[in-house]
Amino acid sequence: MKSGSDHMKWLVLVMILAAAVLNYQGMFTYTAYLFNHPLEDMSHGWLVPIVSLYAMWRSRGAFRAASGGASWVGAACVAFFLVLAWFGGRGEQTRIEQVSFIGLIWAVPFAFWGRGVERLMRFPAAYLIFTIPLSTLVDFLTIRLRLLSVVLATGFLNGVGFSVERSGTALFSHMPGRVFNVDVAEPCSGIRSLFAMMALTAAYAYFTQKENWKKCVLFVSSVPVAVVGNMVRIMSICVVASWFGQEAATGYYHDYSGFVVFLVGVYLIFFIGERIKKIKVSFSIKPFGRLGRVREDAPAEGVRRGSSSAVVVAVTVSALAVFTGGYLMPAPTYDTVSFVTGALPERVGAFSGDVPWFCQDPQCLTVAEQQELTKKTVDGTEGYACPECGKLMSQKSLGENTILPHDTLILKRNYRTGDGLEFAVNVVVQGRTRAGLHRAEVCLPSQGFIIKNARRTSLMLDGWKHPLVVRQIDTMRPMTGSKMPVRKDGKLVWYDKPDTPGDQSGYSDGVSLVYWMESRERRCCSHTQRILTDVWDRSIHNRINRWVMIAVNVSSGLDSPEGVERLEAFLSELYPKVVLERSKDNE
Repeated sequence: MKSGSDHMKWLVLVMILAAAVLNYQGMFTYTAYLFNHPLEDMSHGWLVPIVSLYAMWRSRGAFRAASGGASWVGAACVAFFLVLAWFGGRGEQTRIEQVSFIGLIWAVPFAFWGRGVERLMRFPAAYLIFTIPLSTLVDFLTIRLRLLSVVLATGFLNGVGFSVERSGTALFSHMPGRVFNVDVAEPCSGIRSLFAMMALTAAYAYFTQKENWKKCVLFVSSVPVAVVGNMVRIMSICVVASWFGQEAATGYYHDYSGFVVFLVGVYLIFFIGERIKKIKVSFSIKPFGRLGRVREDAPAEGVRRGSSSAVVVAVTVSALAVFTGGYLMPAPTYDTVSFVTGALPERVGAFSGDVPWFCQDPQCLTVAEQQELTKKTVDGTEGYACPECGKLMSQKSLGENTILPHDTLILKRNYRTGDGLEFAVNVVVQGRTRAGLHRAEVCLPSQGFIIKNARRTSLMLDGWKHPLVVRQIDTMRPMTGSKMPVRKDGKLVWYDKPDTPGDQSGYSDGVSLVYWMESRERRCCSHTQRILTDVWDRSIHNRINRWVMIAVNVSSGLDSPEGVERLEAFLSELYPKVVLERSKDNE
């Protein structure tokens, strides 16, 4: 680069990079793990850093021409991302750490060499956003993508002569000789292929299009292309099911059809890109600047030599202080769980309860209540035997035992009245890691439920000054067998549950779930609020909160005022028997 101080800047940059590698090593490890995790399926993430590095290498001449003096604005940006690094690291929030790391990749060169280098760093840094796992974070989009793909597929299939009906996210046909029932589950929503297609298109647009508006148009086109590709995949599965049977369609063909459709999507993106190149329009958008083009007559932006050194020193001291501070801080203290009961009551008002037990055999997965079971000794261990396969059962489901940390405490009881109303209560007590709690929206689809609606709602309990704000999820469940996730050889495998008798294309009645979370000092129904609270307490107070999630399944749904009133009366009786150290005066 140009100035004599560049050698010092490069030396300092290497020091900051080494400290950052040590600081972010946990984030790197966990991100690599998520790249291959079935719930994220981000195998494209391995290529993203390579594309960013190639973009910088290709513009190396432009970097030399654009370098100038240091920038206090860039230093302020560094300070902001260092704050995120502190909160993300101390709060054990990988996504916050990833945002801070990506921001520092852009902000540190900005602070050292000014605005010209900052412009050239925009794309290489922004492209790394595609390494952030978002599938489980934006899962509220999956049901909408599923419905959109299914609606479009139904229309096209019927348009070409296949008699197909839709029920929710399921497609089925009762035509003689062409009977099938295909449910578009959450992994088939297209959200993962959407992110992969967006990442591919962003790189292709950046390297092939000269005008920035063309880059933006081509990038935006990746969204409808991915949606159309997923629709075509669903249509092809239905066609295979109609011609060769449902087993062939949902087996081998289902596993590999995604690759074929992705190739079609790639072809469409290249086709659109070539057509866009031929369009002649004279206006520009400047989000990233032109690749490798910097005005040589543009004045170098920066500050005086003395201030430039001050910027470098300030950035270096701040970065090293944040990156080393985490190692010097004492380990955070853990809260206890004594504010929660150790067992759910047998009766709640007019409701009598029974404990559900779960078979651990993935080929059985029977669920039965304790009153129906008999005790049995297997290999010296006494417990309740499964009425179907005879193996010992557990108070946790197989999925909970294999996925959740072993120190997660789960209390369950099903409460019923004489008129058939049932409330299934689940109390999940977080262990020493935050992985013990997650949004119900994440696990419900894997249990076979289809989410129709999710919203915040308020319940007024007897004697409370303020309403209890809960998250309400309205669901339905297919009458066909659902799936149970089980970890096998380090990966999640979904085993089929036995089919439920009845109409194979139908759905069960609506079931509503309400849940909220409690710590010793706080209550909320938003996992985002809980996470941000944890990040603050870990980072500022050096304390790890122990959270409890209380969830109630309502068999009859909550679509009537009477149903809501009965739930409120039930919770008024249940709450003080579960949460032991919260006063109504503080509600």
